[in-house]
Amino acid sequence: MSPESPPQNLRVGFSVIDITPPTGLFMCGGLEPRTNEGTLDPLQVRTMVVESQGKKIAVVGADLIGLPRSIVDPIIAAIAAQTEIPAEAIMVVSSHTHNGPYTIEGLYSFNVTNAAYLDALPAKLVASAVEANANLQPATVHIGRSLVHHGQHHRRVLNKKDGKAFNTWMPAALNDLDVTPQVLGSVGPIDPELWVLRFDNLAGKPIGLFFNLTLHTNGRGTLLWSADYPGTVAAKVRAELGAEVVTVFAPGACADINPTQGGEAWQGLADNIAAQTLDAARRARPIPEPVVVNAARRDISVPRRDPATQPPEAIERLNWGGRGGRMDVFGRQLEHMAAMPEVLSVPVNALHIGPFALASNPGELFVEHGLDIKLRSPFPHTAVAELTNDLIMYQPTRRGFELQGYETLVGPNRVNMEGIEAIVDTAAELLDELWQAAKKE
Repeated sequence: MSPESPPQNLRVGFSVIDITPPTGLFMCGGLEPRTNEGTLDPLQVRTMVVESQGKKIAVVGADLIGLPRSIVDPIIAAIAAQTEIPAEAIMVVSSHTHNGPYTIEGLYSFNVTNAAYLDALPAKLVASAVEANANLQPATVHIGRSLVHHGQHHRRVLNKKDGKAFNTWMPAALNDLDVTPQVLGSVGPIDPELWVLRFDNLAGKPIGLFFNLTLHTNGRGTLLWSADYPGTVAAKVRAELGAEVVTVFAPGACADINPTQGGEAWQGLADNIAAQTLDAARRARPIPEPVVVNAARRDISVPRRDPATQPPEAIERLNWGGRGGRMDVFGRQLEHMAAMPEVLSVPVNALHIGPFALASNPGELFVEHGLDIKLRSPFPHTAVAELTNDLIMYQPTRRGFELQGYETLVGPNRVNMEGIEAIVDTAAELLDELWQAAKKE
């Protein structure tokens, strides 16, 4: 990687701060809480601040299942106050690791959060952004991409018998030839794009990476704290490009995309993703100066899912892992949802760094929606960052609701179809607004 000509205006800063919980807290990522037994690799918050032509954006990436708006809003306000980064230009993105702590009650379980941990968490995320802002230095930016087909799959398959979907982790139903005499393949696509932005100092040395991949971080399967594959990528990048290089991750629209490898085979998947990230970073081409940076945000009101709209058979037909439909979990979610406000206010963001745009989603978005946002984006290169600035759970497509499946149950899904489409439309509209503004620069 050779030095580029000195930039006219671009500056970037990175920071990393440990947010690993103490041993013994409850771990999220399943229907029931698991008791943590230690740390496999640390949970961290990694932040990237980019400045160009007097405008700044910040991406704060945390190794967490997700953060509700009640926690994120004060974090954003504090970052804006201490850095002068506009609130609408700040994205707090959760990696969605399933080997982290609970951050909210009612995520299928109750009385599982740890008040001391959550009370201390916001200050660490704010400190990471403040430190990254203080670390701003002249830089060049390079964009690269790999296509990752190995190690991921669309996790919903079609049962010919009833014309509805089962999730691929439900072998008791899928392998029962009376229940599922024929499987008619996956009901949707994957998104293989792995995007990388590489930032170098003026000597041509990498100082940080941003990467985006549309794949659930739920493959590690352990009772130890772990950042899952983003942690492996961060470690491999440091080993190959330099110990000071910080890697910031944002998950794509991966609500219905899972790893094909777990358990002992998981490490091979993580190593492959790291290799693909490094390959894209090495092949990345420079974005010419001046690099236009901008951001936008819109808070919109969306209707909550009406629990009465759930088909009567939806819970029991899933036969969760051979243990029935789990009315003990999802029946309680019907009551939990009914007590929520009928209208939710959710944030939608978009930003761009030159020709690369990033649109946010406040929950877990079906890949089909993510591909639609990419198709509608006027930018040459677009990615989606789900679980940004809120935690509103799954957002299926209209066909997804028709086919049922876990993600469409009340509780896992909390916003109705009209609200989901409004969120997706808003993301596309913000991208268009930023594109029009960039053309005038």
